Amino acid sequence: MIETHITNLRHADPAVRYNAAQELGKLGDARAVDALVAALPDTDDKVQYAAVSSLVKIGDSRAAEPLIASLIDQLDSRVWGLMKLNIGMRLRHGLLDLLPRGDELLLAKLHMALGDAPLDAHQRAFFTRALGRAGSASEIDPLMATLRHAADDVRVAAVEALGWIGDASAAGMLLTLLHDRNEQVREVSVEALGRLGDPRAVDPVIGMLKDRSEWVRRAAAEALGALGDPRALDPLGEALHDEDEMVQDAAFDAIKQLSTDHFTTVL
Repeated sequence: MIETHITNLRHADPAVRYNAAQELGKLGDARAVDALVAALPDTDDKVQYAAVSSLVKIGDSRAAEPLIASLIDQLDSRVWGLMKLNIGMRLRHGLLDLLPRGDELLLAKLHMALGDAPLDAHQRAFFTRALGRAGSASEIDPLMATLRHAADDVRVAAVEALGWIGDASAAGMLLTLLHDRNEQVREVSVEALGRLGDPRAVDPVIGMLKDRSEWVRRAAAEALGALGDPRALDPLGEALHDEDEMVQDAAFDAIKQLSTDHFTTVL
């Protein structure tokens, strides 16, 4: 069956090619990766999108670099048009999850796109996140420079990328962003600090339990659970009475996590 679908990816009728690309994604067989990669520059927009979607479903990291290259080469494609919408969220996340860390060819293409390509804010934000997934500590300085970008979506992406890289050298910058004017920048900065695990973040993140945004307060509670410092227990106890239920739930979970960790340490 898989051989028939692979053959049909080269059919003259775009409807047949589209169906073949979709079916290969449903099968999830890595033997289809090369054929689907070859279909990425198809002349039909629907076939392009089906090829991208199926490669993400299959989840083979061999497709990562060709997928990124295709997105760079076709900045005006329908694939991008759909990826920018809410319905494209799963595809965006799937693409990011596919990226292997440390692939030099992939990183070179990302740097090229971020440096030279005529990207809009959505595309720049996506490639910035991709740099965080694929890169290492050597990407810290370029990502910090991106924080000066005018578009908030791009700044948010840069903060998320710093958190994913997980290098403690970013902690100082992330701490300053706790006072950013943009609510989402504050939220993802708190989340990133929770991932980094730097003890310097404990007191500042405790302070974020009083932020005016319920999303930031929830992120602070979750980060304090991850940071693992029992000094956060009392402030989290106060957060159990937060006006927002999701903050209460996050505080409760963090208290359970801290109490268990502290009890285990004492034993």
